[in-house]
Amino acid sequence: MDVIEKNILSTVYAEYFAIFFTDDGVIVDCQTSSPLLHFAKTVKKLELIISSAYLDKSIIFVKCHRILTFKQIKNNGFHIYNEKSFFNSIKEEETQRLILRATHWLTWDTRLQYCTKCGTELQSVFDATEKKCSLCNLSFYPKLSPAIMVLIQKDNEILLARSAHFKPGVYSAIAGFIDIGETAELAVHREVKEEVGLEVSELEYFGSQSWPFPDSFMIAFKAKYLRGEINIDGNEIEDAQWFNLNNLPDLPPVSSISRKLIESFILKP
Repeated sequence: MDVIEKNILSTVYAEYFAIFFTDDGVIVDCQTSSPLLHFAKTVKKLELIISSAYLDKSIIFVKCHRILTFKQIKNNGFHIYNEKSFFNSIKEEETQRLILRATHWLTWDTRLQYCTKCGTELQSVFDATEKKCSLCNLSFYPKLSPAIMVLIQKDNEILLARSAHFKPGVYSAIAGFIDIGETAELAVHREVKEEVGLEVSELEYFGSQSWPFPDSFMIAFKAKYLRGEINIDGNEIEDAQWFNLNNLPDLPPVSSISRKLIESFILKP
C-alpha cells in the first residue's frame, strides 16, 4: 500500500464514493451499471493500487493500477469500460457530467507531471484541480481547448461532414478549434470557409459541452447558408454533403452535443 492510498484510506474519505480509472478504462458495477463505487471497499476488494486521487466535492476521482485479471474483476462483480464508450452509453445527465469531469481530470493528471519552468516533479492538491511546483511555487490547472461546432441549414437540408477518424458512415456538424485572437463567431466563419468553402449568416448560439477527449470545450451554433459551393479541404474533412431531413446518414452518439444540435433540426416544430 503506497503513501497516497494509506493516507486516504485512514481518513473519513474512506467512506466516500469514487470513480476509479485503470490504464484500461473506468470500473463499473455490473449490477447497477454505475461508476460510483464505495471507495475503501472497492480498493480492498479489487486490490487496487492508487497512483493519484482528487476530491471533487463529495466524490473522489481515482487513477489506479489493477493487479487482478479482467476475469477476476468480472467475478467480483465489476467490468472495465473505455471512458468514451461508457460515456456514450450513459443516459443520466448527472452521471454524464461526472464522467466528463473525471475524464478531464484523469487526462490532465496523466499528462502534466513536471513543472514547465524548472522541470521539478509536480505535487497534486487533493481537494483542488491544481498541481504545484515545490521549487518554483507555481500552480498548474487543467487545460481547456475551446472549439466551435456549427450546423448549417439551407431550406430543408443541413450540411454534414465526416473526418477520416469517424466510424464508417457517420457524419456530423462542422467543428474546429478557436484560434488565438478569435471570437467563437469568427472561428465559425473561418472553419466553414476553410473546411467546406461556404459562407454562412445568421449565427445563433445553441449550447455548449465539455468534451474531454482529450480537453475540448465545445461551443455550438446554428447558421444559415449564405453562398458558395461545397469544396472540401481534403485534410480535416474527407466528405461533406447536404442532407434532407428524410435521408440522414448515421449520426454521432446521443450523448454528444453534435447529436443534440442535429436533432434540434430534426425535431423542430
